[in-house]
This record gives sequence, C-alpha cells and structure tokens, in this order.
Amino acid sequence: MGQNSSGREMTAVWFGRLGFLFGIWLFLSVSAPEVVFRTFFHALILPLTAYLALQRRDLVDLKEPFIAVFVLFCAYMSVSTWFVGSGPVKDDWQASRWGVEAAFGMLAFRLWMSSIVRYRKVWGYVFLCAALLGSLAGVATVPLPEFGGLRTGGLGMLEHPIQGASIAIVLMAIGLFILLHRNEPIQPAEVFFAVLVIVATCVFVIMTKSRAPILTMCAYLTFFVFVLGARFRPHLTAFCVVFAGALIVVSVQSLVGFEPLVEQLFKRGDAHRFDIWEAYASYPPESLWFGNGAGMDFKLMDASRQFLEPLGLDISHPHNIWLGVWAETGFIGVAFQLALLGLPVLWAIKAPTNPLVKLHLLALLALFVMLTFTDEYTLLISMHPVWLIGWLPLIFVWSWACSARAAVRKLNRAGEAYVQ
Repeated sequence: MGQNSSGREMTAVWFGRLGFLFGIWLFLSVSAPEVVFRTFFHALILPLTAYLALQRRDLVDLKEPFIAVFVLFCAYMSVSTWFVGSGPVKDDWQASRWGVEAAFGMLAFRLWMSSIVRYRKVWGYVFLCAALLGSLAGVATVPLPEFGGLRTGGLGMLEHPIQGASIAIVLMAIGLFILLHRNEPIQPAEVFFAVLVIVATCVFVIMTKSRAPILTMCAYLTFFVFVLGARFRPHLTAFCVVFAGALIVVSVQSLVGFEPLVEQLFKRGDAHRFDIWEAYASYPPESLWFGNGAGMDFKLMDASRQFLEPLGLDISHPHNIWLGVWAETGFIGVAFQLALLGLPVLWAIKAPTNPLVKLHLLALLALFVMLTFTDEYTLLISMHPVWLIGWLPLIFVWSWACSARAAVRKLNRAGEAYVQ
C-alpha cells in the first residue's frame, strides 16, 4: 500500500514538473520570438520527455493506439523518404530528423495532456489566458492607422495571419471546453472572463482577415451557444451572446469598419487555392502509395513545375493537409493521418460521458479538419504552428476520452473490491 501511494505521489510530481514547463512554453509560444520558445522546448521539455520515456515507462505507454500510430507514421515518413524521394540528401536527412523530433514531441504532448486532465481547473485558465494574451498582443502590435490595410498577425507562433488566427481559436476552444466540462460549478467571474476571452479572440481573428479561420470561428461559436443553452438558463445564455456580440461589433467597427473589412475579405478571391488543389490533383506523386518523399521540396514536384509555375504562382506547399500528406507520403501516409483523426473520433463517441461532452469533443476535432483544409500540409514536422493547430485538438480529445474511460474502470474496480 505504501509503495502504491509513493508511486502515485511521484507520478503527480513528474506530471507537475512537465506541466509547469509546458505552461511556460505555451505562453512563450504566443508572446516570444521563435528562438525563445523553440529553445525552451528543445532544452527542457524534450530531454525530460526522453528521460521519462526511458526511465518511467509507467508514465509513457507506447502501445496506446494513438501514440503507436503516430510513432509508426513518423518512422514510415523518416525511412520512406530515402527510397522514393529524388531531392537533395540534406532534405532527406531533414525529413528523418523531423520524424524523430515529431515522435518525441507527441510523447511530450501526451504527457502534457495527462497533466491537463489531472488539473483541469488550472489548465482551463491557462488556455484561456494564453488565447487572451496572444490575441491582445496581436491587436496591440499593429499601429491604429494601419488596421484598415494590414492583415494583423500576432507574436510567436501567432505571427502568420492564418496560423495565428487558427491557434487563437484552438486555445480558446479548449479553454472553454475545460471550463464547461470540468465537473465543477462555474462562477460568475469565470463567465465574465470567458466572455472577455471570446471577444478578444474574435476581434483578433477578424483583424487577421483570414477567411477560413473566421468561418471556422463562427461555426464553433454557433455550436458553443448551443452548448451554453443546454447547460445554463436561457436568459443567461442570451445575455452572454448579446454582450459579447455587442463588444465585438463595436471593437471591429472602431478599429477598421465593416465596409472596408468586407471589401478586403472578398477582393483576394480564392487566393489561388483552387489552382493549387487542381495542380496536386492533376499531377499526383510519382508513387501513389508512397508519395514523393517527405524530403522532396514541393517546388521540385511536377505539380509546381508543370502547373503552378507556368501560371506565375510561387507556392510553397499544397495548402491542404490531406493533399500535402498524399504528395509527401502517398496513400499510406493518408491512411496513417486518417487513423490519427479516426481514433479520437471513435474514442470520443465511445467515451463513457454525457452526449453534450461527446459533441463538444467532436467539435474540437472539427476545428482541426476545418483549419487545415485550406492551409498546412503535414503533421510531421519540426516545431511548427501545426503542433497547436493540429496536434493539440487531436491529442486533447484522445486524452480526455481515455481519462473518462480510466475513471469508469477505476470506479468499477472500487465497486468490485467493496463487494468482495
């Protein structure tokens, strides 16, 4: 009994240490230069993860389906590029290195999630504060006279308008999920803080003038209003919606005005997305099953050389995570990526929790699908915004569902022991 108690205490200590480091890293990633948050992760979080993976195997379960599929995907990408790729050797080495880094990075994220499900209240605040900090920093760094013509970007990983908006949405959504489903009463001050975060995030996302994130945010918040209506009294839900909506409208009108905003949203057309997708559909990879290799530069692929370049388009990647994985790793890579999405979906549906929580978990996965449909090209890469846009929703939903299952198993064992 004493050994079990000591083991649980040590487990809590390790989760606390890693969680503390991840909390710092999360705030750095939305407010500091890339060299700062990247160095912090590689110097502190990755070594601790490697130590835990080697010395504390009770904390790291490599046989867990999601982790096993992800690690196998990394191994496949790292090895296959040497056999199917025709790009420079240095790029194959880079792809292999990225595969190793991604594998250990995901192990770190999984351990981080274990800390989140243990300390839900704290992490709910952390995610909401990170979304608030990143959004306010993004809005504050743009001179007021330039709001009308610029696409706002944030700091750190939020620097790019599309990726920054996407990250802010994911951080906000996960924070709101934890706030609503942590099995504790929600205080009025927390409701006010959540509304403040929603307003700040919405204003930042709108100011980026990134259309896919704006549509995704509108779809998620529409669903969130439904969740609020199911959890709280109608008049409280209506008040929150009207109050937040009014603040958003006043803020956007004051900063840029709706007429010039709509004009800027439409004048970019489809941003050549349809041309890009047609190029990769018309010029499939050399091997349909294995792709062109993750080490091959997209600009060297036929889709770019024979379709996009003649149109005068200098495009760095397919701007769709499914076309990207197909071009790099073929149908086998697509199958791995489908598994990484399908496993959390299945676990969320089968999780022993109420239907509203299941729907909300699926909504978080929908964020991943929508935000990566018109941008990004891979999940397996050195530290990159897709770690927060893609990895975070996938591993969070998986871990939350696993935690719900574990809690039920624990109750069942306790009941059996009591009967005996």
